Amino acid sequence: MADVVKAPISGSGPEGATCGDCVWRKPGTHRDRCLRHGSQSVRADLPACAAHLRDEALDCLTCGACCREAYHTVEVGARDPFVRAHPELLHRTDGRLQVIRNGPRCACLGPDLRCSVYADRPRTCRDFERGGPNCVDARRRVGLSA
Repeated sequence: MADVVKAPISGSGPEGATCGDCVWRKPGTHRDRCLRHGSQSVRADLPACAAHLRDEALDCLTCGACCREAYHTVEVGARDPFVRAHPELLHRTDGRLQVIRNGPRCACLGPDLRCSVYADRPRTCRDFERGGPNCVDARRRVGLSA
């Protein structure tokens, strides 16, 4: 396969680690892609590169990237239960409901990186997966991942 990535910096990842156990790898129907390296094709058995990151290394309470500077808005659907539960945390911009922000941070994010409305958080936040493509992208945007 000509388009399969060899480890970008051969042997520079953790010893014994492979693309197969990295959060940047996105399994596909026909081939797997590396989200860190321009969506290039990879195989799960390739040696890990320097950007290798395991899912268990991701701890939301030491990160908070998704609720900080990585993204500028959290849109909330009009039927989302969050709207009724926390109308004081919403504002309308161009006809869209959004969670208010305190500077670059979501207003729900406390200084301890805990969500103050976690049990009632919006659907957008519920759908945000730890270790998913948006999570690792948020970490990269705030400088927590290579």
